[in-house]
Amino acid sequence: MKVALVNVGFGPEESELRPSPPLGIMQLAAYLRREGREVVLFDWSGEELDEAKRSALRSADADVVGIHVKVSSVILRALEVSRWCREDGVTVIWGGPGPTTLPVMTVLQAPVDAAVLGEGEVTTSELLRALEYGRDLATVKGIAFARDGRAIVTDRRERMVDLDSLPFPWWEGLGNLSRYLVPLHGRNAVPIVTSRGCPGRCGFCYAQNMWGGRWHALSPSRTLDAMEHVLSLDDRIGGFLIIDDLFYASPERIREICRGIKERGLDIVWNCEIRADLVRPELLSEMKDAGCRQVLIGVETGSPRLLEAVNKRMTVETLIRAAADVHRAGLELYAMMVNGLPGETDEDIRATEKLLRTIRPEYTEFLSYMPYPGTPLYESAIREGFVPPTTLEGWGAAATFDLSNINRMGVTDLPTKKYMDMERRTKRRAVMRSYMHSAMREPLTAPVRGLKYLFRSDGDQEDRA
Repeated sequence: MKVALVNVGFGPEESELRPSPPLGIMQLAAYLRREGREVVLFDWSGEELDEAKRSALRSADADVVGIHVKVSSVILRALEVSRWCREDGVTVIWGGPGPTTLPVMTVLQAPVDAAVLGEGEVTTSELLRALEYGRDLATVKGIAFARDGRAIVTDRRERMVDLDSLPFPWWEGLGNLSRYLVPLHGRNAVPIVTSRGCPGRCGFCYAQNMWGGRWHALSPSRTLDAMEHVLSLDDRIGGFLIIDDLFYASPERIREICRGIKERGLDIVWNCEIRADLVRPELLSEMKDAGCRQVLIGVETGSPRLLEAVNKRMTVETLIRAAADVHRAGLELYAMMVNGLPGETDEDIRATEKLLRTIRPEYTEFLSYMPYPGTPLYESAIREGFVPPTTLEGWGAAATFDLSNINRMGVTDLPTKKYMDMERRTKRRAVMRSYMHSAMREPLTAPVRGLKYLFRSDGDQEDRA
């Protein structure tokens, strides 16, 4: 049974996004290949779903097409590709956060034969065998499917604990890696994953649905092996964006990875995400010495009330202390924010901007809140006015993280402009700080750069009111 795994990704109209290696299906492809299955990978992020794509998929001559789906515009693209497959008589499976979050709607509305829920390797392998030999799908744990017009969701599958037993993701199946290279401190970095899950209980996050609230990781030695493997694939790669939900969960594991990077002579730069309450100055120093250049922290909001409402389990004071430790260690701070939370007020926005002025992040990512079914904050969003879509197409149209989407969510009465103004001011302050630091390092060339900055278009100028 030949399998094609497809990352339909985002569309070309979403130009603010950039392609990232589809690590989930790359890992699944490696697992299935180890079992002896013939697999082909397609990554269409940022590209038109045109006749050339359909022809390429048809030419793969796959018996089964697996599509990775998120709750976003990806749903709309996945529906299109699924229709292609159905018209050609090919079996279709969806996997990823999309069907895991919306299992019943997926199997009743999408042209699919089954959906894999949660962790995919073992479940997909068993599902393929059931399809191959005509076994009852109800015997396969961790899936959903439709029978006689109703959805059947089987028992949840136990999480995989020993991630070291997995093969390396099938990077080779992607071909040229140029589109995945991301600039990071003068190097080309690529995303990697070294763990799965997060023990946090943040009210807006669907990681609980996907991973069941437990964190499992590659061992330090296996993590280092995985890094060396990727470095060997392309001489241009000189760093990593570690995109784990939570990389910094075990301090001793981080220490061993840092020691291993130096012992193996890996000349790399990297970043990672850390919970603010786990930040330790001495460990940050070891990370920097091993090539870490940037730390991502889920700040989310500067409002104590909203931090409690989203069950962040930390205080504003903790966030300020963590940011100070990151700066003292000589690392960049990348603050991740969630805007438009249920019931957010003007006072909450002022508190958030005050916190951002205090912690002085070099980079800030502003995302709009998206109410996911099954998350703790979902019912609060409905009480505040969110009307859940009743179709997959509705979810595909509604689910965007862009700030312009906040008012369409209906969970806060504040105008979108307030959030976009805060984003603009925050990013402008970061640019100014960067310029001042540069001026101190290179005073002779700084005035020219400053003039170019000051005479940018009025639309880019910061509102100083």
